[in-house]
Amino acid sequence: MIQQYAVAERADLADFEGALLDGTEFSSADLGGRVAVYNVWGSWCVPCRTEAPDLIKVAEEFADDVSFVGINVRDGLDAAQAFERRLAVPYPSLRAEDSDRALLAFGSSVAVAAVPTTVVVDREGRIAARVVGPTTYSTLKALVDDVVTEAGGSRPRSAPRGG
Repeated sequence: MIQQYAVAERADLADFEGALLDGTEFSSADLGGRVAVYNVWGSWCVPCRTEAPDLIKVAEEFADDVSFVGINVRDGLDAAQAFERRLAVPYPSLRAEDSDRALLAFGSSVAVAAVPTTVVVDREGRIAARVVGPTTYSTLKALVDDVVTEAGGSRPRSAPRGG
């Protein structure tokens, strides 16, 4: 399910904090003023493994304008780190121990059982779009593009296909 929200209908994302897989601390408040993409995932989740290359590709294309953050659920630290190493995920993820607190910040936009879910947050910290279930490169790129350009941001160069 894909949903986009008109600017007037967007709900605020509450601030949240937690530990990342590498042990450093994360605060969503530090992303204020930037478009952000949050992806709820687990290494045990087949659709999460399927969508990961597309998420990575969009994250790399928008690296200058958009912050990507994973929210790991129900994984042990070793399994989560192995998943990210194996796929060369270029963005940080919250540890599963802090995922409940993070998911609460999204209110009704993220159902705890809906893994994967991807949420695009605008520069004002409001939920602009969400994909419940696996996303694809073209879907996520279009959603992110819309939010980046709505406030005068620039579109990334088109990346070569096939990677």
